Amino acid sequence: MTILGIPVDAAFFVLMIAIGIAGIVRGFSGFGTGMIVGPVGAMTFSPQIAIVILLVIDTLPMVPLIISALKKISLRELLPVAAGYGLIMPLGIWFLKTGDTETLRWFMSAVIVTAVAVLWSGWYYRGPRNVPVRLAVGGVSGFLGGAAGIGGPPVILYWMALRTGAGFVRANLIIYFALTQLFSGTGLFLAGLTTKQSVTMGVLYAPVYLVGLLVGARLFGFSSEAAYRRIALAIVMAAAILTLPALDALRS
Repeated sequence: MTILGIPVDAAFFVLMIAIGIAGIVRGFSGFGTGMIVGPVGAMTFSPQIAIVILLVIDTLPMVPLIISALKKISLRELLPVAAGYGLIMPLGIWFLKTGDTETLRWFMSAVIVTAVAVLWSGWYYRGPRNVPVRLAVGGVSGFLGGAAGIGGPPVILYWMALRTGAGFVRANLIIYFALTQLFSGTGLFLAGLTTKQSVTMGVLYAPVYLVGLLVGARLFGFSSEAAYRRIALAIVMAAAILTLPALDALRS
């Protein structure tokens, strides 16, 4: 069976479930989509296809969340980080385009596991908070975003250190990801990675992601910031571990 030329098989449904879960996590925490969909999509299809799918599903469905988040953001924090992302992201896309599939999958998993371990440990950045530092944070995020679609962890660690509550972090992340989608979309298109297959798959998965976002947004406010972090991080860690290339033989 095919839909718009895309085979609807076990791999298709595995990624669909992952995208639905990622939408819920993103809706209530403000992050997690790339860290869940990235490794699952790389395992079921390829890293290059996974990143384009991420771009497509995370664009239009985010509009309602963007509108509400605009009231809570800090442009002083947001703009330099976004600028750093845009400057370094092309280097990450080059790594994505030229790297082999297994290397990229290990890279994704290593970054995600490290990020989750640091976030779970409770460590916070306590250094200077000036414009050069914000640009550097955005630059690291830009490389990870371009190479693996997981540009969130450096920025999450940086903003959570402000201790201003889940609402601020969630709002800034929503707007930040919206800006970086624009940068990433341009870069992926210029690199020739936005194929018909990957874009079509993104369109097919977008409604599933939207439903997840709406469910997650409804859940926001029913629990504490700490609880949201623990749930999101546990799901992200599970996705990273279960999709390790070393476990491919067990899944075949």
